[in-house]
Amino acid sequence: MFAFTKYVQATMGDFYIESPPVTMEKLFADTTCRKPVIFILSQGADPTSNLKKFAKDHDKSDTFVMLSLGKGQGPKA
Repeated sequence: MFAFTKYVQATMGDFYIESPPVTMEKLFADTTCRKPVIFILSQGADPTSNLKKFAKDHDKSDTFVMLSLGKGQGPKA
């Protein structure tokens, strides 16, 4: 993670390594079908409950699908 942070800082700047406060609403407002949100998680970080709550709060529980990109999940994704 340290090397990744240094790489991003060196190639893209400090703006991309700072962690400003963010909400699911802000993230969602900044996405499109061509501009997804990608979570790069550190150990112990798990946005699952926040994602499920956001889907429920916006009446999207029926269309919300979670997919882990573990072994063999590439074709499904």
